[in-house]
Order: sequence, then C-alpha cells, then structure tokens
Amino acid sequence: MKGIIILNTFNFRKADNRYKELFFQFPKVLYYSQKYKKNLSLSAKAAYMVLMDREEYSLRNNWIDEDGNVYFIFTNQELADLLDVSLRTVINIKKELENANLLLQKKMGFNPKTGKNEPNRLYLAELEVNATDVYLRGEYNKNTPQTIATSGSANSALPQEFVETVATSGSANSALPQEFVGNTPQTVATSGSANSALNLYNNSLDTLLDKNKDTNNLDFSSFNFSKDQLNSQNQDLVKNSRKFLKEGTHELFLSEEAIHLLEMWCNTPQQMRKIVGIILNAKNAACKDNADLGVHFILEEDELQEKILNTLRRYFNAIRTKEKSIANHENYLYGTMLNMFAEYWNEQAFAELNAKKQ
Repeated sequence: MKGIIILNTFNFRKADNRYKELFFQFPKVLYYSQKYKKNLSLSAKAAYMVLMDREEYSLRNNWIDEDGNVYFIFTNQELADLLDVSLRTVINIKKELENANLLLQKKMGFNPKTGKNEPNRLYLAELEVNATDVYLRGEYNKNTPQTIATSGSANSALPQEFVETVATSGSANSALPQEFVGNTPQTVATSGSANSALNLYNNSLDTLLDKNKDTNNLDFSSFNFSKDQLNSQNQDLVKNSRKFLKEGTHELFLSEEAIHLLEMWCNTPQQMRKIVGIILNAKNAACKDNADLGVHFILEEDELQEKILNTLRRYFNAIRTKEKSIANHENYLYGTMLNMFAEYWNEQAFAELNAKKQ
C-alpha cells in the first residue's frame, strides 16, 4: 500500500553517522604555496585549520571587536587542550603562526570590572593566495619522484650517473663524498654497505678510513682550540641561542625578548644556561616553600613572562650600578627571582579573592 513506511526497513540517518560526516576544512594553499609549505610545521598548519573551524564558536559568543574583526579567547592551557598538545608546543605553534603573519595576539591586561587579568585576544589572518598558487598542484606532478631503496643492490635501480647514498646503519665511515652527486634523485639506503652499491674505488673507502679510526674520534674539548677559536665559537652560540634554546627541555619558557637580553649580557652558552637554571630553581623553591598553599606557576603565561623579563633587567641594572656591593651575582639573581615569583603569586591570589567578593 502506498504511503506506508515499514520502520524496520527504513534507513534512518543516525546521529553517530552524522558526526562521522563532519570534517575540518584544510586550505590547500597551506600545502602548495611557497609562502607556507616550508615555513610552517604540520602542527601549525593543523592549528590554523582548527582555529578557522572555531570561528563559528566565536560568532555565537559575539567575539567581534569594534572594527568587526572576529577574535578568539583562549588561554594557552585551553588551546593546549583543544589541540591536544603540551603548553610548550602551543607556544611554538603560536610563534610560528605569528611569524607567518597568520596570528595576532592582542594583550588585554587587567580588567577592573572583573578583577581579573583577561586572556589575550587571538586574531586569525586570511591566507594569502597568489595567482600562481592555483597551478602549483599541477607543477608538483611534473617533478621526478625520489627513489628510496630499502634493500637489495643499488646498482639495479640507479642510473649511470652517481647518486649520493645516505646510510642509516653500519659505519659512518662508509659514507660517500658529495662531489659524486649528480642531478639524479637521491637514494636513501636503510641496509647494506655503500660499497656494495657503488664501486667508486678499487680500494675500499671505508677500509681506508677504518685505519685511522683511533685518531679520528670526535673531541671538541676546550683545550683542543685556541683562545680566538673559543671566542668565535662562544659568540656564535650566544648570538644564535634563541634558535637552539627553543629545542631544549626546560629553556623554552623564556620569551624572545628575554633571550635577546641574555645574548647581550652573556659571553658563553654556559652563562646563559646558568641563568636559566637559577630562574627555574627560584620558581621551584617558591612552590616547595609554599606547597601548603598550592602555589604553582605556568611559566608560559604572558604576564609572568613580562615579570621575568623586567626582573632580569633590574638585576643587570643593579649589577651595572652596584658592582662593588654585590658579592655573589648568582645568589643575588636567585633572591631577586624568588621574590618576584612570590610577589606574582600574591598578586594573582589577591585578584582572585577580590573577584570572588564582587
């Protein structure tokens, strides 16, 4: 009979299935544009995609400024939870997006109405698309694919011109000199010997190098360099510290401005690490001494970053103006930082207390 639906055969649209059909929009320009593909990590690209998807949430909350620009209100911890990454990763991601001019952070500061420090406003920029970006995908298809050899003899796959072989196992001495590399695709060997793939010499190169292995051990001890060499090395490390300090395990909390300040005052990387360690020791001591109060600090918070920077400047100013009266610079820095952390915690505690009273 027409018009009658038999329920046990009707294919209902289930809520779970509808959820599976929801997707993030990933702009192709992030992958194909020269502006973004090499300057942004995959995590930063994914973060842009997620934040772009959250614009609907901002519109529902009327997070629109006086100029009609849509913004986000997320603390670093909320962003870390949203992206399912650590706080340190969030700091790195935000810095990447800022450097690419895709993210703008507007500091809001203390709000007297709420008695709290308002989180930064985050603005997402439009992606820049050039006329040539539209055709980039087609250009990629014209490139010759790389050859990756995982086993067997390289001779069966390599063209007549020599190709550089990067060995991931065996002795590093079996590596081949780079002058034999042509314009052919690189081959990455994950097993076997380079000599079995490319018979470049009658005398085995790795055998020749093995004869000198006892005298070629790496040793970068200071006594192996002249004073001028050490000065040049230290200057280079200090000058570029902002690049490699960001890869460490505990130095990440320092802002770019704080690192730049240390670059001007420290002559060696050891001095920079010493200062970083003292700051962390002061923070840990403040937490330990007041454990009953639940004292803790999130070093990546913008306001605390500003406190650390200003305290470092006061410390260096005191050293410059009171050189004769400060007997121990390390102890002085430790005490200065310890007081700063205690004051910062008290300020936050009083602000929360006043907010609860209102």
